[in-house]
Amino acid sequence: MKHILFVVTPFLLAGLMACNNKNKKQGNDTYSEQNRDAYSPIEGNWVLVSNEVYGKQIKPKRSPQQLKIFNDGYFSFIMYDSSGNFYYAGAGPYEINGNLYKETFTYSSDTIYNDSKDWQRWEMKGDTLIFYGFEKAEMADGRDVTKEWGGKGKFIEKRVRVKK
Repeated sequence: MKHILFVVTPFLLAGLMACNNKNKKQGNDTYSEQNRDAYSPIEGNWVLVSNEVYGKQIKPKRSPQQLKIFNDGYFSFIMYDSSGNFYYAGAGPYEINGNLYKETFTYSSDTIYNDSKDWQRWEMKGDTLIFYGFEKAEMADGRDVTKEWGGKGKFIEKRVRVKK
């Protein structure tokens, strides 16, 4: 039962926020599919298609291994391990500044990471969203754990937008 709550909670929160923001105003326009990119080019639902950790390709037994959703400055995701078992879920606000992406974990299936932050570089190549991490990682108490988490070069994640 505990695992179900960890899995369902981030998606429920993202869904509620999506409903709440359906009529959000941006300037004089109603928030819509047409102007969502004015907020962020990564808005939408993305599935992980490639995961490289320390230069080694990770081949999951389950596909998708990770689904990540970006909606109105908020991210949520669910991950499975290489065996296909539930591994981790998290959600919280994100910011983009140039090619630097910062996420803050408001919710985490492992509560030790609540209010932690990480910074990653990102780029878009066609329909592929690529994250490189970690540029920096910080726990809620402000402790820098970048080296502990692997620092630069730990991972390269490639995602493609989920098609309707």
